[in-house]
Amino acid sequence: MKKIIVLILCATYSVLLSAQFNVSNSQGYIKLTDAQYNLDALILLNGIDDNTSISYTGTESIEWHYTINGEKYNSNQTNIIPESDVLYTIYADGIAKYYVYTIDYTKYLSQLNSLEVIENEETKCSQISLQIDATTPSIKYLDRNGATQNLAREFKLKYDNSAWQDSAWVDVEKDTTIIAPITTFSIPAPYKSTTFKLYGDTYENKLGIQSDTLMTDYTAIAVKSYPRGVVVEREYQNEKDRWEKPDIKGSAPLVVEFESRANPLDIIYYEWFVYNVETPNAYQRYNDVDLRYTFDQTGEYKVKLIATSNTCEYIDSLDVRVLESLLEAPNVFTPNGDGINDEWRVAYKSIESYQCIIQNRWGRTVFKSNDPGKGWDGTIGGRPAAEGTYYYVIVAYGTDKFPENHKKAGKQMKYKLSGDINLFR
Repeated sequence: MKKIIVLILCATYSVLLSAQFNVSNSQGYIKLTDAQYNLDALILLNGIDDNTSISYTGTESIEWHYTINGEKYNSNQTNIIPESDVLYTIYADGIAKYYVYTIDYTKYLSQLNSLEVIENEETKCSQISLQIDATTPSIKYLDRNGATQNLAREFKLKYDNSAWQDSAWVDVEKDTTIIAPITTFSIPAPYKSTTFKLYGDTYENKLGIQSDTLMTDYTAIAVKSYPRGVVVEREYQNEKDRWEKPDIKGSAPLVVEFESRANPLDIIYYEWFVYNVETPNAYQRYNDVDLRYTFDQTGEYKVKLIATSNTCEYIDSLDVRVLESLLEAPNVFTPNGDGINDEWRVAYKSIESYQCIIQNRWGRTVFKSNDPGKGWDGTIGGRPAAEGTYYYVIVAYGTDKFPENHKKAGKQMKYKLSGDINLFR
């Protein structure tokens, strides 16, 4: 809270000080009162003539003290016609109280000669440089302590770029301030072709002085991509360990839609590489902008994207996990239409082949399926089956292999399940 109060007081003080002086100039002026200048006012004038004046609006008895070409002067007038490059010390009631420095800005006009893009072969995909030929005379002034200071000359560089925002590439305008003296200026390589525009001294613009503008075209080569994979979800609710963001994982067959999402260059090529991390050299390669891929086997996978503009490339990769197989069968269900446990369904993941038969107590087949995602609704020929005990037999194969500690290690995982099903309504 104390800091806020101090800031408010400082701001108020600055306003009061600047209000002590009125400037009159037919061609325009800028009055700088920031604390950084260590003056009560740094006044930039668009020329000085007989109609130019600085007046003091306070009530004290004042006297202007100043030095021109080594000669000291003073005046007790409330207003004066200023000279360029002069520090005015204003005495109020005999005490040095205010300090004002005046500059005729027309004596220091800048000139922009040329603007050129420079590309370093080693860094051009990440950074470029702008070579600027400009004449910018140094502007010096004296602060209240009589110390010589430099007034910063500011130039504006503007250009269009592409930026990744809210999961999409959008056009943005870049506006960068360049402090003179300027020769070269480095910026991140733009992600879209653009025109660089360099505008002259900002003080000249504010004074209404026509300043130079330079332009040069640039063809973008830098590449950036934000690839992602989206699992195509299946309707089956009994599939275990279904995909949850941000992971790319799930039961085989796992269908994933990969999006490159690279910056929109005029020329860009794509290479997708899909491989199991255990056998990285056994990859599959695709040249599509986006890729839809089905993972049939259990394992850990890498999906690598290389996006290139023929000059620059960007590489990124995504991890994909296809889960180990699982098959579990319930022994009770209640097909009474209440929406709870109305179907007999196995719990599964990563099942490659599946055969299920359900029989009644007399050995009659009442249900069969080769899809683990489908269950028995407790009907026979469209009519409700009787309550009681039924019997299931399932033979299935997973997309993985038996673990190393199993006697069938290395062979395809096989499931043989059988048991009772109790049907209650």
